[in-house]
Amino acid sequence: MPRNQSRAGQRARAVQKTTGRKSKYTELLRAKLGPRGARREPIHAEPARRLAAHLRAGLGADGEKAARLVDEAVAWAVKDRELKHALLGAPGGLAARARLRPSLYEHAASEVTVHDAPLVQVVYMVLEAAAEEEASADLLRAAADVLDRLVGASHICNSAIYGVRADGWLTEPRMFERIYTTTDPVAVIAAAALRTMREAARIPDEDEMTDADCMFTLQEAVRFAHTAADLAARPTA
Repeated sequence: MPRNQSRAGQRARAVQKTTGRKSKYTELLRAKLGPRGARREPIHAEPARRLAAHLRAGLGADGEKAARLVDEAVAWAVKDRELKHALLGAPGGLAARARLRPSLYEHAASEVTVHDAPLVQVVYMVLEAAAEEEASADLLRAAADVLDRLVGASHICNSAIYGVRADGWLTEPRMFERIYTTTDPVAVIAAAALRTMREAARIPDEDEMTDADCMFTLQEAVRFAHTAADLAARPTA
């Protein structure tokens, strides 16, 4: 399977196999394959906006700075999706699509290569705050939901994998890693999520197998993050 095949492409090919339709691949992509096919925004857009709102409400100036990073990442992803939909559904055949390609390429070239990396970095920051007992349950839940959407269930074009590998920001030597000594259950689980994300970042980018290993490791981080959020939401005795 091609490494650059999108999830929409995978769904389209699955439909083609199950229905036996002989229509073109692009026609399947244009079809509304249930609610997911009709959704124009990226799946992580809504929880990311919720994360930005909680950052602004709970972390002051630092939260505002992080929220702006989230806003910019969401705006990039939404625009990228709109341009790709416009390119795919443009009337007039290949000539019309060719006229749209420069705007798509210009948009992509003007942004960072890994446009979802800031989202992963902000999630990591929230987990760090939770490990220091400084994150609210709502903020932690929003961060866990964003990470869950980014990781997903496929290692192909996986936003979270790209995010933890970007620029080596999570691969510093272990001797420089922060050690958390708190015994608060939420903080302990949040620290486990941080450690798991760092472990995922250290998996080499070699082939499909290492990508899958990275995804499975990040799915463990998602479970830790959700568990921490669940514990934080429980009323104290």
